Amino acid sequence: MAAPTLTNKTIQVIGLNKTIVRGGHSKTFTDKEWSTYVDPILYPLWDSDKDILVSFSYADSPVESWKCDKKKYVRNHTTGEYFWKPYIFTEVEIDTVRQLVDDLDEAFDALLSVEFEAQGVRMNRAVEASKGLSLTRVKAWRDFFLHTSDWTMLMDAPITDAEREDWKKYRKICRELPDQFESGTQVLPEIGIPIDPAIFRKNYLPLNEGATYLGSDDQWIMFPNKDHPGGALETAMRVYMDIALQLTRPAPLFNVTSTSHLTDPVEILLAEIEREQAIVDKLRAEQAEQNDSTT
Repeated sequence: MAAPTLTNKTIQVIGLNKTIVRGGHSKTFTDKEWSTYVDPILYPLWDSDKDILVSFSYADSPVESWKCDKKKYVRNHTTGEYFWKPYIFTEVEIDTVRQLVDDLDEAFDALLSVEFEAQGVRMNRAVEASKGLSLTRVKAWRDFFLHTSDWTMLMDAPITDAEREDWKKYRKICRELPDQFESGTQVLPEIGIPIDPAIFRKNYLPLNEGATYLGSDDQWIMFPNKDHPGGALETAMRVYMDIALQLTRPAPLFNVTSTSHLTDPVEILLAEIEREQAIVDKLRAEQAEQNDSTT
């Protein structure tokens, strides 16, 4: 087999706690995930009941290198007792090592793909129109609007000073959207969202000469729309959040830690949305039970 093309690939397996580290991205597998994705790769050459993989590491740059620490269950011929003897495993060719690395890459990607699909299902469930507008769902919208308009606050953004002031106004309103809730369990039927300054200048101003940004009620959109729940705005957010979730995956060539600062907030928001919805559902069930008992 030819020498591999350098990709700055690093991978490490910590067998005792079922963890794989690729680049700077670490993933600890459950017992079921490990038996599904990793055990078939390691058994029997790299890991078995009496010849356990402790750790494996590989890097292909600046020079290709690898190391495998194992421990074997052996018998002390003097005492007759058995014990675990640590040793460095070297009894394979480099082609076998490279095949292991490729297989571990695939196992790592396979698990991430399953997790991404599961997160996508959770996101779709979390933003269903029937759920209403919980506090954390609106916080998700706030983050969506702020993240997608961050560029307007850059000093070299291609906008005028007047446009920048409009964007600041837009961002301030978006930042304050959660303030409309009186409690963490309150659910709003709808919420007003301002059109952004780009839409104002491109679509609204040509038909309303002399208008000022957010100077009239028709520059606000009620969400969710009664005739088209979710609509294009909902679709845009789902796509945006999907991208944020995909960025949890390391870059395919350089295997570096995700650079997305959206990753943790997305996961946290999903968990909070589900937690709050469970509380709301419980309160609704209790209210329905009370209503039934009084009729």
